[in-house]
Amino acid sequence: MSRNQNVEIARILAAFGIVWFHSGAPYAAVGYSGLVTFIALSTFFASAGPAKLARRVLVPWLFWTVFYLGWRFAADGNPFIEGLGPLASILYGAHLWFLPFIFVVNVAVGGLASRHLPLACALLALVMLAAVPWWRDWQLTLGPPLAQFVHALPAALIGVALRTRAGTAIAVLALAVGFYWQEGGVSYPYAIGGGLAVAAVLLPRLPWKVEAVSSCMFGVYLVHIAALGIFNRISGPQTMLTVVLAFLASLVGVWVLRRYLPASRVVLG
Repeated sequence: MSRNQNVEIARILAAFGIVWFHSGAPYAAVGYSGLVTFIALSTFFASAGPAKLARRVLVPWLFWTVFYLGWRFAADGNPFIEGLGPLASILYGAHLWFLPFIFVVNVAVGGLASRHLPLACALLALVMLAAVPWWRDWQLTLGPPLAQFVHALPAALIGVALRTRAGTAIAVLALAVGFYWQEGGVSYPYAIGGGLAVAAVLLPRLPWKVEAVSSCMFGVYLVHIAALGIFNRISGPQTMLTVVLAFLASLVGVWVLRRYLPASRVVLG
């Protein structure tokens, strides 16, 4: 089957959003929506067994965790994130926490072979987003990476919910209820990011072929922190120019490596 180009376009937009968020540029909080999209699409398409998933997710996670530990040590003599212990710093990894999280979630989802799973996940996502004012403050007290894990859970549930029409309908309701609360850091990222995932799955398929770009987005996610570190010095920190340059440089670098050094796909996806 040919790929759904709507989904591929959503992946590109999501990756750009993540670069934007980590840049700290104006309205960077909007960019966090990209992570919601990434997570929802990851669980929507979850099908690989644990061994294959480990090769896809945990091998790159381990490689880039070591890379960024070395990067931070070279920058300031401390490989760990300030204020976090070694274990929390490694699991959080500034942005790499997504990888062990999605591995565990997808293994758990893959082990539940039930036709009622999408509906159950949709209802749980609805409960979580309807109750966001009551758990948001508690979630923030958890600190990295547990705070990120809790925040991301509704997105993972929504991805599974999108597999059926009933689940999708409830997921849309969950996003609407979450938006109603206007809870900072949750309502808008979920409305935009979740809405993008829903649109990618439901809308008529666009004819554009973007896989040459979208196939690099996992790699862009992995390397963009290093690209931002470089372009913060060249074009200035917290600017949209830096966001665009870091995204494009990450894209080109990943494309070249995947094209001319195929072995790099082991750690770039």
